[in-house]
Amino acid sequence: MTQPDAPGQGRTQLTRTSTLVDSRWSRLLKRPSLVGTVLAAWFFAQSLAPSLLARSWLFQGVLTGVSTAMGYGLGLGLARLGRYLRGRFGWGWGPFSPVHDRQVRLAVAGVVLMYAVWAATSAVPEHRCTWDRLGYERSSFWFIYGGTLMLACVVAVALFVIGRGLKILWVLTTRLGTRMLPVWIAGGLALLLVAWVTLASLNTFVLQRTLDGLNSRFALGDRDLDGAPSPPTSALRSGGPESDVEWDEAGREGRRFLTRGPSTTDLEDFASGEVVEPARVFVGRASADSVEARVALAVAELEQFGGFERDALLLVIPTGTGWINEQIVQPLEYFHRGDIATVTVQYSHLPSPLAFISESAAAADTAIALFDAVEARLAPLGDGGPDLYIAGESLGSFGGSKVFDSLADSKRRVDGAVWVGPPETMQLRREAERTREPGSPQIQPVVGDGQSYLFANRESDLVGRSAHSVFLQQGDDPIVWWDWDTLVDRPDWLEEPLDPAVNPAIRWTPVTTFLQLAVDMAVSNDFDEDHGHKYGTQPLSAWYAVVQPSGWDQARVEELRQRLTDVAR
Repeated sequence: MTQPDAPGQGRTQLTRTSTLVDSRWSRLLKRPSLVGTVLAAWFFAQSLAPSLLARSWLFQGVLTGVSTAMGYGLGLGLARLGRYLRGRFGWGWGPFSPVHDRQVRLAVAGVVLMYAVWAATSAVPEHRCTWDRLGYERSSFWFIYGGTLMLACVVAVALFVIGRGLKILWVLTTRLGTRMLPVWIAGGLALLLVAWVTLASLNTFVLQRTLDGLNSRFALGDRDLDGAPSPPTSALRSGGPESDVEWDEAGREGRRFLTRGPSTTDLEDFASGEVVEPARVFVGRASADSVEARVALAVAELEQFGGFERDALLLVIPTGTGWINEQIVQPLEYFHRGDIATVTVQYSHLPSPLAFISESAAAADTAIALFDAVEARLAPLGDGGPDLYIAGESLGSFGGSKVFDSLADSKRRVDGAVWVGPPETMQLRREAERTREPGSPQIQPVVGDGQSYLFANRESDLVGRSAHSVFLQQGDDPIVWWDWDTLVDRPDWLEEPLDPAVNPAIRWTPVTTFLQLAVDMAVSNDFDEDHGHKYGTQPLSAWYAVVQPSGWDQARVEELRQRLTDVAR
């Protein structure tokens, strides 16, 4: 028979259970850093703010998770620095009593939770301006909130686990060091050692091996002729019957470029005189092992096709894969009635984002070598040679700008230039921003009298204008406005009056704005023309401003625009 509980035994058991629960809650509350929690909440809220382009719940979840983890890590570091300073110099105040500590943590947890809920609910209306402008159909309610928050938690927890592992490694390394060194020296050296080993391992075993593998894969894909177009039959195209460029070595983008372009019949629709077939030279990365050999082959192709006897010569620096935007090349072919040769040399097999990391120098080296070789060949011709133009888009504009020492040097050495979506690392653009006239904004700097170098944010900025060089840089193009400095410094374009294409709710915050722009770059080509990193037919107006071709007026330019609208990039 079960004996009844003694008087007071039930209350004792209940008290023990309550004490155990309270103890567990107390330990749970004591684990997070207060400063880390506050900063994590702030970074969480700022990551939800609008930037230049619309983000899907997937990208938003990753961005929020990374931001939250970085905020907590920063707060944790500051809290430990504070404890160190208090212990060593007596600065600051001492720890709270257990009761006050619990009360403060409960209060902070409540405030942080309310702040996070407010930030999440208020973010959606702030993004609506960007969604409407881009015609973006947002995800369902459950994906916006549920999907984003769940993915953010997964990403943040994964980063916390990695951080915990690195901390354990640091502690173990410090213990080994204390056998020979004072604790504070051992700890500092251990921190440097763990950081160096981690970064070196990521670079050697993750980044570099990944890039090498992708490079090999894309290189093989460039030589794959399955589904490729047939070689051109024209004697004025690389890969054709008079060319020394093998068709498989031209690469996927080279083959695409060499089998496109206007025919003489197309040119006759807009020409007032005799037309000729344009010449196109493309030398792929696989055509030779060195930059010098590829450039020599390109110059030989120009010689073979009579490129140096043409009315004009265009050097185009391609993007990472060798892609060339037809909207950059075809306008000049129409303006010159086909009497033009276009030449380019591929410097990478990788897409531009990856080539930017690993082969930026190759873009510059190739552009410089090609330009120097062409310039040397034109020198004996003097004023009797063709007009010389240069152009590049994105990473191609970065490489092309390296040809020149300055804006003045570019004006002296070429007859005109068009740069599309130049990144912040492009030196000519940096010079313009640094030397711009007082009062002119970063997004549209005025250099000197404003007549030689034109910075356009949209089509209307080009109407009725003339210039030697045109820089096309849309206000919502993240590839143009992303910069390492945005990690810790507010850029001028966010302090100055915003471009109409930019969400008025955008704001700069340390770290998170940098991450938001990085995410925007990943989707910069996902929207319609004239948004993000897609410039539509704007290069047509840019070249019209540069060349000012005889026999052309704005009405005829608009007729050509209608035709080029149907030409794929």
